[in-house]
Amino acid sequence: MSDLLPWIQLIIAASIILFTSKYLVKHADNIAIQTGLGRTFIGIVLLATATSLPELATGINSVYSLKSPDLAAGDVFGSNIFNLLIIVVLDTYSGNRPFLSDIKSISWTLPVLTIIAILIAIIAMWSSNQININSSSVGLLSYAIFIFFILSMFITYNQSKNENQESDNNEEITNNNPSVKYSLLIYIISAAIIIISSIFLSMGGEKIAHIMKWQESFVGTQLLALSTSLPELATSLAALRLRAPELAITNLLGSNLFNTGIVLFLDDVFYTSKPIWLDLSQIHIFNAFIAILMTCTILITIQIKPKQKLLKFIGIESAILIILYLISTIYTFQSG
Repeated sequence: MSDLLPWIQLIIAASIILFTSKYLVKHADNIAIQTGLGRTFIGIVLLATATSLPELATGINSVYSLKSPDLAAGDVFGSNIFNLLIIVVLDTYSGNRPFLSDIKSISWTLPVLTIIAILIAIIAMWSSNQININSSSVGLLSYAIFIFFILSMFITYNQSKNENQESDNNEEITNNNPSVKYSLLIYIISAAIIIISSIFLSMGGEKIAHIMKWQESFVGTQLLALSTSLPELATSLAALRLRAPELAITNLLGSNLFNTGIVLFLDDVFYTSKPIWLDLSQIHIFNAFIAILMTCTILITIQIKPKQKLLKFIGIESAILIILYLISTIYTFQSG
């Protein structure tokens, strides 16, 4: 019976997240419309931050309490891959047209910023002995990733402010719309519920991993990443039901940017013995490259805007994303 408790914990937490996510997205969307900031910027700042905090909690617990940097890094890079795989799910719900063809206000900037952040992380893992400061417990490139994340926020804000937001503001603001203050309050309450539920979700995932005796890199990249990516899945589906595909895609790409720029930085800060990059498995480099290839696939598709799907249910970009995900899973399992 004790072995079933983590699974019950996982199911209950997941159900709460799925129920609460629609309120998080609905009121974030109302804030975007009424403030004029647009779905691109709000999707990154409000949705991506809220849905990425479970990765942060899991990572800090992994490095500080469990002393397992591979579990933390596996969760980050695995979550990045899972977040991009969510686009396949959205594609199946988008009708006859590919999901990414309906993205109007997203330019190449956000995907490129995400790719650069992951590249910095790859450099940190690949040349950790040469670049990190030996006298400090925080790696030099950890500071570089953090600074780049802050710079990315300024770039995104300026672009969102200068862009024509007609596609974001095509809904009239009526007296029936909740006020910004009310929407912000509901957003905060919904985000808190999702974050708390996600912590219990990841704790259940860790317990299942230990019961099954799976290897840490594989567990971090697969089970924990799947658990902590559930908020992104729930909020993205809710955004699609609201006919706000921009919120969905910026939530996913913004979450990957947050995971790489903030979560990895704070994981290094709480890993007090040495720079975290020195103790990471080379498996994470491969998975980081997979995340870059998946992001490039999304970037190219958004620019091309294909009219039809390759198959009846999914487009060619979704097929590529599935293949890349399977390659990552097989490689991680065999290497572990």
